[in-house]
Amino acid sequence: MKNVIVIFSFCFAWLGLVSCNDDCYNPNLEAEFKNKVCTTDCPGVIGCDGKQYCNECEANKLGVAVDN
Repeated sequence: MKNVIVIFSFCFAWLGLVSCNDDCYNPNLEAEFKNKVCTTDCPGVIGCDGKQYCNECEANKLGVAVDN
């Protein structure tokens, strides 16, 4: 019975990690915008993660897409 609890705990923890990493972060987007220079305008945009960023370019540099 102890082994079942350990296995269940491991699976539950693993699923928790998967769900934590299942956000809108896009490493390809981050790589694409890594060396781009963003403007300093700051109208404020909301990323797919629900957080506010100064502009779309700044969000993209962090690997976060913005819905237009």
